[in-house]
Amino acid sequence: MTGTRTFLLEVGCEEIPAAMLPGALDDLARRLLVELGGPEGLGGEALLPAPLGGPRRLIAFITSIREREDDRVVQVTGPPASAAFDPQGRPTKAALGFARAQGIDPERLLRVKGDKGEVVAARKEVPGRAAAAVLAEACPRVLSAMRFPKMMKWGDQGKIFVRPVHWIVALLDGDVVPFEFLGIRSGRSSRGHRFLAPGPHDVPAARDHERVLRDKGKVEASVARRRETIEARRDEAAAAQGWRARSDPALLEELTFLVEWPGVVAGRFPEEFLEIPEPVIVTAMRHHQKYFPAETAGGRLAAGFLAVINQDSDPDGAIRKGNEWVLKARLSDARFFWREDRKKSLQQRLPDLARVSFHEKLGSSLERSRRLEALAGVLAGWAGLGPADAAAAREAARISKADLVTGMVGEFPELQGVMGGIYARAEGLPEATAKAIEEQYLPASPLGARPATPAGAVLALADKLDLLSGCFAAGLIPRGSADPYGLRRAALGVCLLCVHEPLASARGRIPLRRALHEALDGYARQGVAVEHPGDVASALHDFIGQRLRFLMEEAGSRLDTARAVLAAGADDLHDAWLRARALTELRGPAHEQDFLALASSAKRIRNILAQARERGDDPDGAPVEAARLADAEEKELHRAVARVGEAIEEPIARRDHASALRAIASLRPHVDRFFDKVLVMAPDAGQRRNRLALLQGLSRLLSRVAEFSEIVVEGESSERSA
Repeated sequence: MTGTRTFLLEVGCEEIPAAMLPGALDDLARRLLVELGGPEGLGGEALLPAPLGGPRRLIAFITSIREREDDRVVQVTGPPASAAFDPQGRPTKAALGFARAQGIDPERLLRVKGDKGEVVAARKEVPGRAAAAVLAEACPRVLSAMRFPKMMKWGDQGKIFVRPVHWIVALLDGDVVPFEFLGIRSGRSSRGHRFLAPGPHDVPAARDHERVLRDKGKVEASVARRRETIEARRDEAAAAQGWRARSDPALLEELTFLVEWPGVVAGRFPEEFLEIPEPVIVTAMRHHQKYFPAETAGGRLAAGFLAVINQDSDPDGAIRKGNEWVLKARLSDARFFWREDRKKSLQQRLPDLARVSFHEKLGSSLERSRRLEALAGVLAGWAGLGPADAAAAREAARISKADLVTGMVGEFPELQGVMGGIYARAEGLPEATAKAIEEQYLPASPLGARPATPAGAVLALADKLDLLSGCFAAGLIPRGSADPYGLRRAALGVCLLCVHEPLASARGRIPLRRALHEALDGYARQGVAVEHPGDVASALHDFIGQRLRFLMEEAGSRLDTARAVLAAGADDLHDAWLRARALTELRGPAHEQDFLALASSAKRIRNILAQARERGDDPDGAPVEAARLADAEEKELHRAVARVGEAIEEPIARRDHASALRAIASLRPHVDRFFDKVLVMAPDAGQRRNRLALLQGLSRLLSRVAEFSEIVVEGESSERSA
C-alpha cells in the first residue's frame, strides 16, 4: 500500500465528567502527533479542537500518516578511545563488547571527539519502522501519560485512569494496531449507546468509525453534530409549546459532552411557583438539573423547561414526568425557604454569623462583616464616592454576608450575594444597597460581569482585599498550581475593579499599599495576629502587580512595556493601566525610534550612576548647580529637563500620559548631543558630581510614566562607556 494512512483510536470508558472531555480529547491528539514525529517522522494531521469524542469514549482521528519512517544513520558513542584500544591499536575487551552490543564488526569502530576527549563510536543504518509498529508502541505510552483533574483507581492491580476502560479500537486504515492498555487488548470492536444499541459493533476501517457508531450504535461521535442537534431540537420543542429557549452557551457546551444521542423534552411546572424570585427558579433548572429555562414571547420566565435527554424521543412521556417531578420538589423547597427566610431581616440574622467560620485562623463571618464595613468606608472615601453611594457601600458591607445563614442559600449556595440583594429589596432597603450586596462577588472571572454601581464596586474590592490580606497574613499563599482559596482570582478581580468602570471614573484614587495595610489593620483590631504586616503588604502588592501585568499583556501591551510601567510604580492600579495603554499606543512607528533611543539612554544612565556609586561619586539627590555647567550641551540638557519636567506635571495630574510621553520623547536630541559631546566622569570632582546630578534628575524624569531602562531594544550592544 502506498500513500498516506488514517489512524483511529477509541478508548471506551465509564462516563467521563463533561468538564474534563474537551481538554482530554485535544491532549490525546496532540500527544499522538508528537509520537508520530511530525514532518521529520511519520507526519500526521489532526483537527483541534478534537472533532470526535463523547462521555463514554476518548477518540483521536489522525490523517496523512506516512507508511513508514525514513531509514536513518545514527552514531552511538562508547568508551574513551584510550580504554578501547591498547598501545598497539588493537581493540580491548571494552571495544569488543561495545561493538558486539551495537551489532557491528570491531573494525568499523570510529574515533570521534567527545565532551571529555576522544571516544569510540559506532555509525549504523537504522531502518525506518512501519507506522503500525510506531503506533503500537506509542498508544499505551500516550494513554499512560495522560493526566486528568481527578484520576480513578479500580481493581486489585492498582489500575489508574480517568475511568475504568472497557474496550479499545485502534485501526490504521483497516488494520488493527495491536497493543494492550490496563489489561484491555485493542481491536476493531466498539460499543454503542448503553441502552439503545450496546453492541458490540465491528468497525471495518478507520474512516467507517463515525458512520458505524451513528447507524448501528445510536451514538453521535461528532461533537459539532451533537451540539447542533441539541440546539435544533431544543428550539423545536420550545416553539411547540409557544416558548423560546433562553440562550446559555456554557450549558449547551456542557450538555454536548453529557449525552451521546441527544433529544429534548419540554416540561412544565405549576405557575404558582413563579412567585419565587426568578434567579432561584433559573438556578434550580440550570445548575441543579441542567435544564434550559423557557420564556414567553415577551421575555418573561415561563412555567416550563427544556431538558436534554440521552435518546431521541420520550414516547410514553416517562422522562418528562420524572423531570417535572424532580423540579417540582426543588421548587417546593425553594418556595418554603423564600417564605420562611423573610420572617427575619438581614440585620436580625447578623448574630447568627458568629457561628459561621470564615476561616479557623481568621475568625467568624460576623467579624468579617465588621471588617468589610470599616474597609468599605475607607475605600469609598479614597475613591471619592458621594455621600449616598458611600453610605450604601457601608450599609451593604455590614449585612453582605447575612444571606449565608438563610435557608435559600443553604439549599442553593450558588445564590449567595444574589439572594442577599433580593431579600434587601424585599425589606425595602435602598436599591443602591441591595445592588451592592448582589455585586459583592463580582467579577467571578476575567470576562465575567463586573459591578455596575460605585457602591457595589467598593464592596467587591473590600471583599477581595480582606480575603487576600487575611490569607497572606495566615500563610495561606498559593503554591504552584494549588490555589484552594482562589487568591489569584481575587487578585485579578482587584485589578479589574480598579482599572474598569465605575471605579476607573471615580473622582479619587485608591492607593493599593495603604488599602492593604488598612485591610491588615482590620484583622489586628479584632485580635488576629499579623506578624510583619509591612512584609505581608509588600508580598501582596507584588502578587497583585503580577496579575496586573497579565491584564496588560492580554490587552496588547508588550512584556517589556508592562514591566517598565510596573517598575515606575503600580500603587494606583488604574493609573498604571493608563500608563501602559499610553506607552503601547505611542510605541507605534511615529515615535518608536525616539522611545527606543531614550530606552538605550536610560540603560546607559542607570549603569553610569551605578558605577558612580561604586566609586563614591553618588550625587545622592544633590541639586544641579547651574554655575558649574560648562559645556553648551549640558546647559541645553539642563534647560530641556527643567522645561519638560514642568510641562508634564499637568497632563500627569489628569492622567493624560500620552501627552507626557510625547513631551519626554522630545528630550531625545538633547540627550544624544549630551552623550556625544560631554564627558560625564570628568577629572574635576565637582564637575563630575554635577553632571551625575543632572543625569540623576533626567533618570527621575524618564521614570515618571515608565522605567525606560526596562524597554527592550533589539540588537542593542553592550553598554557604552561614560
